[in-house]
Amino acid sequence: MTAAVHIDVTNLLRDPIRTGIQRVERELIRHWPEHSRLVPVIAGRRRFRVLPCDVLAALVDGAPVRHRFPLARVLPADPARLRLLNPELFFDPGRARLYGELIRARAGWIGWLLYDFLPWLAPNYFHPGASTLGMPFLATLREVPHVAHISAQTRNEYAARIMHGHGRDGPVVSLGGDGLGLDRQEFSPGRRLFVALGTLEPRKNVAAILEAFGELWARGHNAELVVIGMLRSGTAREAELLHRFRNEKRLRYIGTADDATIRAVLGEARALVCATEAEGFGLPPLEALHAGIPVIATAMPSLDMLPPCGQIRLSEARPPAIAAAVETMLDDATAARLWREAASVPVRSWRDFAHDVADWVMASSEAGKAIPLPYSQPRALNQTNGQTALSRISVRP
Repeated sequence: MTAAVHIDVTNLLRDPIRTGIQRVERELIRHWPEHSRLVPVIAGRRRFRVLPCDVLAALVDGAPVRHRFPLARVLPADPARLRLLNPELFFDPGRARLYGELIRARAGWIGWLLYDFLPWLAPNYFHPGASTLGMPFLATLREVPHVAHISAQTRNEYAARIMHGHGRDGPVVSLGGDGLGLDRQEFSPGRRLFVALGTLEPRKNVAAILEAFGELWARGHNAELVVIGMLRSGTAREAELLHRFRNEKRLRYIGTADDATIRAVLGEARALVCATEAEGFGLPPLEALHAGIPVIATAMPSLDMLPPCGQIRLSEARPPAIAAAVETMLDDATAARLWREAASVPVRSWRDFAHDVADWVMASSEAGKAIPLPYSQPRALNQTNGQTALSRISVRP
């Protein structure tokens, strides 16, 4: 019988968008290995509930899941054998409390997959109060006995900035670059298109990319630019520039795009351009390199874990630096060399990611080692006939 791993899909079920962490969750579920069985759970007001396993297939396919599950059983049914994986970032204090109580009751294995700490370490890029709203998550994280990280940067920030040297050891499990299903591309001098892909928000510096191309167009360059991403709050400059260049035939703006549209655009691309100033990971450059497409990019966690091949690394996210990098890429001989380099970059697959997460869960849960909690002492729990009373930990949604 395969071992069961319970996976917390609360956010994915309630807000099944196709980007960000929800996208990572879908790929994790899609490629989870057969040697262990994923069982979905959702956090309610006072308890976790186990959901039917067919919910996972619907979530992976992107189908809406609108059913209520009033009869779903309570978690944990067998506290000692529990394996509970949280692959989500959340801001719900009630959900944080549920995890805290399970951890203090030492109910089996509990592990979190960590993405980044930007809301706390770079709060200027987020709406006022975002870091405060996330404090219950951060406080509970300090008690979580098992953690894994999507990048070396995340692991370093967890150890030094969040846990102040008192963190748990955990693996770095990089994300996959093959999620778009884009075939390996080949260079040709006729490729004149540059692509900026991702949500438009201040830290992504799309305004700087637009200004750089404006300079290039004013100098007579025929490079084309496609910007893909929804405008978020705080992007008045981006909106202004898109309006200014609305009659520029060398610019296309696509607010929302499915994977097929992104594949079609990248299928014409000479390079991807990313000028972010604060990035939690940076998946688009990874996906471009997986298809053999070079990137022009600032430093970011996804690229820091790769050799600098097929890339023009930007020292700053300012229009002159971006324009100079684009001019370099417009040279056919340089572009051909960078394309050859990009084809050699070892980019991991989502299958690699999911199998590594599963191996981490199974290996660390089977080790069965108790880990001291440096930030808090276990609370006194009610005892009934020598058994820890867990009924108050999990309650109906």
